[in-house]
Amino acid sequence: MNLVAHIIAVVSIAVGVSDGKPAPSPRHARGLAAALPCSADSGYRRLAFWVGDWTVFDSTGKRYASQRVRDAVDQCALTVEWTGTVGDKGLSVFGYDARSASWKQMYVSNQLPRPSGVILRQSDPEYAGPGVRFVAVVTPPPGASRARVTIMPLPGSGVMQLFEESRDDGKSWTTVFKGEHRSAQ
Repeated sequence: MNLVAHIIAVVSIAVGVSDGKPAPSPRHARGLAAALPCSADSGYRRLAFWVGDWTVFDSTGKRYASQRVRDAVDQCALTVEWTGTVGDKGLSVFGYDARSASWKQMYVSNQLPRPSGVILRQSDPEYAGPGVRFVAVVTPPPGASRARVTIMPLPGSGVMQLFEESRDDGKSWTTVFKGEHRSAQ
């Protein structure tokens, strides 16, 4: 075998080409269940009830925003886009970390009157209710305001996002915003 033929053979093996035809992809070789490993893991699917197009109403019943929640990365993550009624927008990426058995969220918005910047949250390991409760990745210093957000299914087909605040280091919580999501379809 000459040097050029040898190089072609080595490169073909490295990239999975045999006889000029691509090798079957790992997705096809392992089947659908193996190709979408997150779809079968309850940790990853804990927020699956939230996927859809939503109209969000505040606690008075007034339309507050529209929200689009999508599976991403073969159901291993969620993207959430919301648009408020006054031009305010937000984007979140949620992902489940199987190593720590926790959810992570990165949120950014142009929320008025000033942009919120980037907010990082993680699931609260003490929360055992329906859905997932998120708290700040970095615990605020004693005496500082704390925030948490709980995303939970409602009876029927709705979703509730409950934003709460504590000013006594988490001993008591006050509702800041309660958003009821109703299907926009």
